[in-house]
Amino acid sequence: MSQRVASYALVLAFGIMFGITSFGQQPGVTPPNSSPTGKPSRQDQQESIKINVEEVQIRIAAYDAYGRLDPTIELNDLLILENGVRQEARSVRRVTASVLLLLDTGGEINSAKNIRATREIARNLVSSLAPQDQISVMQFNSNVELLQDWTSDKGQVTHVLDTGLLSGKRAALSPALDAAVNQFRTQPVGCRHLVLVTDGVETPGTKPRRAEAIERLLASNATVHVISYTKVSRESTNQALRIARNRDKSTTPDDAINSLPGDDHGPDPFYLRRLHKPGGKTLDLDLGRRRQIKLYQEAMIEGEFMLTSLSKETGGSIWLSESLDQMIADGSEVARLIDAGYLITYRPSTARASTKNEIRHVEIVSRRVGLNIVSRRSYVVGAEQ
Repeated sequence: MSQRVASYALVLAFGIMFGITSFGQQPGVTPPNSSPTGKPSRQDQQESIKINVEEVQIRIAAYDAYGRLDPTIELNDLLILENGVRQEARSVRRVTASVLLLLDTGGEINSAKNIRATREIARNLVSSLAPQDQISVMQFNSNVELLQDWTSDKGQVTHVLDTGLLSGKRAALSPALDAAVNQFRTQPVGCRHLVLVTDGVETPGTKPRRAEAIERLLASNATVHVISYTKVSRESTNQALRIARNRDKSTTPDDAINSLPGDDHGPDPFYLRRLHKPGGKTLDLDLGRRRQIKLYQEAMIEGEFMLTSLSKETGGSIWLSESLDQMIADGSEVARLIDAGYLITYRPSTARASTKNEIRHVEIVSRRVGLNIVSRRSYVVGAEQ
């Protein structure tokens, strides 16, 4: 476990990338100091990876002393430091959000993570977004599927959520993150929001791609918000580990049971309906399944650490609720946070030729007493737009 934690910390420490406008050498122009052979000299090769930073865009969320989102931010309220050097903000404004819902519909062990709850979380979030926001929907289980391309038509998005979600046995999280980056390419830098509804567990077969997928996601300048099934699932899996436990009702839909005629083969005409109801005890002596559940719990802990770090580094948040009803309510909280954000722009005072992939650390703090600012912590010069 410690090796896994260290690997994610390394990715998040050195892979924090930020989309910026940059200028390089124009293609097709012969360098003036080329060598006699026509090949660029070593000095020219070094200069070819230098770029000038023109403008940096960073999204922030502002909270008052009581933890409420503050809608009154002005330029004079903010102090921007880049690599410890004070910067002058050029603008602070609200922008239309591009919100990509990435919904985890996979997993055969975790009974707490279900499509009905995921659908209601997403529906609540969509209904709470501002009318002008752009919305896209993707689901992942064994595969990754785009259900809805970018649109501001909430009715269309709701229809897709009602009809398009399908469950699967696996959870291809890393390919889903990679697909999310590609989906953001048509959306403006500075307004991208990725909302993940998941327990953070990934199928082992796709897990080797995770570090690369996280690096690309960080480079896309998307703010990551997570509504996590972790706490709800922990209670559910702990229950599943008990050898003797209370028997829940069957998984057959209530409508199907109620439509059945009486069964003359049982002790009474309503035998099947009685079996459908909860009651009694069950004994679980399947040791292999118990090992699978324990491994699943370990994977949830690992996933929670990764998603918490990812959301924190990108200036987003993670919600770890203890009930499905609270998770559904969290959908509107995510929407409120997205639409209450600001876009800060500044031109670095150190706007000089910089080596591509140079990491610059950013700190945005409040000059106003009682005001707290949340934002991403760094960007990489020349990162992917």
